[in-house]
Amino acid sequence: YGKELSRSTTFGFNALRLGRTLQEGFVLTIEPGIYFIPELLEQWKAKKQNESFLNYATIEKYLDFGGIRLENDYFMSSEGAKLLGKPLPVEIEDVENVR
Repeated sequence: YGKELSRSTTFGFNALRLGRTLQEGFVLTIEPGIYFIPELLEQWKAKKQNESFLNYATIEKYLDFGGIRLENDYFMSSEGAKLLGKPLPVEIEDVENVR
């Protein structure tokens, strides 16, 4: 984090690892992911923690999935962000076809 931004304390956003103004010449990875950790989710559900963010009934269907993370790398130029490499599939059907 740079001087101009500080880490959020909001659930979900508090785990973001980059909080600074992007500059020309930077290369960064955008890596959205979701992980299902049964023990952690069971603890949260028992405490009714994060209920405004999490639908526990739906999450229970995915506890045996583990998780997934997609990574795309970008170069910051004076014209904007340039994707390095091929774009990764992000739509459900496209991701499932890769498996």
